[in-house]
Amino acid sequence: MERTTFEKQLAAGKLSGVYLLDGNEEYLKQRALHRMIDTVCENALKELNSTIMENPTTDDLMAACETMPFMSEKRIVVVPDPPYLTGRSEADEALKDYLVHVPQSCVLVFICHGKVDARKALVKQIAKAGTQVTYSTLEETELNSFIRDAFKEAGKNCSVHVAAQLAFVAGSDAALLMNEIGKLVSLSGERDEITEEDIQAVTTRSAEYTAYEIVNAVMENKESKAFSLMRDMLSAGESRISILAMVERQYRMLQHVHIMRYEKKTQDQMAQLLGAKPFVVGKYLQQARAISARQARDSVKMCVDTEYAIKSGKLNQDGAVEALLLKLFEMRAPKAQA
Repeated sequence: MERTTFEKQLAAGKLSGVYLLDGNEEYLKQRALHRMIDTVCENALKELNSTIMENPTTDDLMAACETMPFMSEKRIVVVPDPPYLTGRSEADEALKDYLVHVPQSCVLVFICHGKVDARKALVKQIAKAGTQVTYSTLEETELNSFIRDAFKEAGKNCSVHVAAQLAFVAGSDAALLMNEIGKLVSLSGERDEITEEDIQAVTTRSAEYTAYEIVNAVMENKESKAFSLMRDMLSAGESRISILAMVERQYRMLQHVHIMRYEKKTQDQMAQLLGAKPFVVGKYLQQARAISARQARDSVKMCVDTEYAIKSGKLNQDGAVEALLLKLFEMRAPKAQA
């Protein structure tokens, strides 16, 4: 079932049977679980009518499901990360058979970190007998709505553009975004509107965004800024080889953007082909205006050559990325563009 469809059912209080919540968006998944518990159980009776079972036997799980709710219409039983969904083992036949016999008085929820293996027998059985809801990374429109709604709940406003900028800078993980939103709400004080300046002032930048900024600094011939950003990444625990990979990815994106501009692709088409959000593609299009197609291609080659030299032992990792940045700046010099 689509996440949005499930959440409409959840908002309407229509819960019954067996559910499997999986996917890589942990914050939204946990939020859905808490809402399910609140929907099924009245606050005063929550402890009596909700049960969390760590790796239960089939008999214990069935007994919990068969227990009648106390002064309530339903009870909820939650099984987090059962090994027969997250590991190599398989559920026994008794559990698979029981899924179609879960009483109307019980809502049974399996919740797993990450995406479960769809080939597992229990996953297939849940798809038949109940509901699987996968919480994947939010697409741009959903992500912007999530950010704006979170600000609204805190009594603040933010434009679609500012929401997209926050996701671009901080990344699309909902839990991290909620942390950044809290910081921005505190910074804004009595002011209602969140601005781009606020984001630049306090938001913790993702590694990918910092790599984007490094390439931007090269475009603008800001050598000290590029090296400062690289030092920030090293201090945050990134290795030089991972920084190199991210910088290489930025230049590859610029190379692809140049090719697709030549092919007259629209921004939405570019986003689909690159697997990126349209707002981010817009940023790459702006960046591509500052570098020729040839320079983008040559920059990718320099990154690839440096990576090969490090991995083959011809270059020591220490200093290799710094040397690459100097070469990239040299290529941007006016004499190199002549």
